[in-house]
Amino acid sequence: MIASSALILLSSLAPSFGVAAPADAVSVEAPQPTDGYTDEQAVADIEVVLVDRGKAYLEARARLEEHPEAAARGVLARLEAVPAPGPDQRDRLLNVLASLEGADHVEMFAAQLRAAMIHKRPTALWFQLLRRQGEAAAAALIPLVGDRELSNAQRGELLDLLVELTAREALGELMAMVGQGSAELQDRLRRAVIRRARLLPEDSQALAAGIDAGLDEPEVGEARLAQLLILRAACCAVDEAFGARLEGFAADAAAPFQVRVAAIDGLGRLGLGADVLASLAREQAGEALAGSQAAEVLLSLAVEALPGERAGELAAELELIDADAPRLAAIGYRHAALAADLSWLEPSQVHAWPEVRMAALDRVAEAQAGCDRTVTRRLAEIAGPVSERGDEDVRVGRAAVSALGRCGGPEAVAALRELIEDGGVDLSQRAEAGRQLIAHDPEGPDFVAELLLSGAYPDLDRSFADALGKSPAATPQIREALCRTAEANPMVASTAHDSFTALFPGESCEP
Repeated sequence: MIASSALILLSSLAPSFGVAAPADAVSVEAPQPTDGYTDEQAVADIEVVLVDRGKAYLEARARLEEHPEAAARGVLARLEAVPAPGPDQRDRLLNVLASLEGADHVEMFAAQLRAAMIHKRPTALWFQLLRRQGEAAAAALIPLVGDRELSNAQRGELLDLLVELTAREALGELMAMVGQGSAELQDRLRRAVIRRARLLPEDSQALAAGIDAGLDEPEVGEARLAQLLILRAACCAVDEAFGARLEGFAADAAAPFQVRVAAIDGLGRLGLGADVLASLAREQAGEALAGSQAAEVLLSLAVEALPGERAGELAAELELIDADAPRLAAIGYRHAALAADLSWLEPSQVHAWPEVRMAALDRVAEAQAGCDRTVTRRLAEIAGPVSERGDEDVRVGRAAVSALGRCGGPEAVAALRELIEDGGVDLSQRAEAGRQLIAHDPEGPDFVAELLLSGAYPDLDRSFADALGKSPAATPQIREALCRTAEANPMVASTAHDSFTALFPGESCEP
């Protein structure tokens, strides 16, 4: 059990998630033998273990396990010897080390791991050894996780292993770490806990119990409370009590802002509390539309957390597409029911924020293909050169290109082809035009293949080769284009080969 050591350490972590550094690698000094077994004999037995498979191997292995101190020294020396042991020999040595009993050996492995990290030496061996110790390694990992002399990336690796190896009955104690320390380590902890929770229902239940205990603390800080809510919603099965807790925090105007944000996130993730979310959105709408940033965040999160149909109804009710705040206007365009005649398209494109213009363009022809000539021409204009009324933001330009692809029809196809050929258009938009032709025009794949074969647009060759790998049809023209490109264009050969393999599995360019 790691209970006492974990709690003592974790109480010292806040708020920095760190502890004083332990000593460097353990120095393994040879004690005087008490039964006549010497280090030299251990070295000899190790060599037997490396080369023998019969009775001699079993006897040598038994002697090493009976003398763990001498065995550990000998194995460590052999692992670091030159020439280094081969893969099979290395596995045998690791098996010997892993079989050595005694907490001091786990501590030694942990100290050697720390030394390797500090001195930037390979660490895989020590991670392997600690993982083989199973639950017994958890207590030795705790101080390393809190070691400030290690980088956050290194401590994150250790944290992953700690969560993996901790005994189920002690998992709840690790939840004392939630909300403590750097955002990087908190993110690492959250991912590790979610992985562990998905292994077995019993693990999930143990973690949920630990998180619930943290939520019940009488003076839990708001940052920790928010992190606990987020983690509980992400890792573990929902129950009625936790759902009610989320609804309560979301609806509580006196709750800290970040706690309400976490509660809204949890309700959305779990598909709960639609009535509470809708009520919250309506309550925040007035202040949000008047410019309050906090209210804007709460309103936007609440709408996004609602099921699609209810989000659309609420976005329309609150007239979010007319909001000055880009976040709210974009949500309005994403969710509200919009007129089928696309009369909203032109007003949307004069909004100052590109995020709003993009959100509106993403709704064009979303349900079915077909756009009238006026809409097609306007989309082509938005996607075209900036000097000819094209949008200055390339993201908006690409969104317009994608909309043209969804529109389909002869005029949209012609516009996409013209965009590819127009050197005044951003390269990423021209590449997107190629992708849209391949996806939506029956003749598009061969058209793009011909462009790739011609070499007319070398800056687009890689994009064309990549897009052809996703063609809905595997045509002879595409085959020829990819094979010739893979052979003749070293800058694009790898991409062309990958696309050929995806589109023509098991085939070769060879005749």
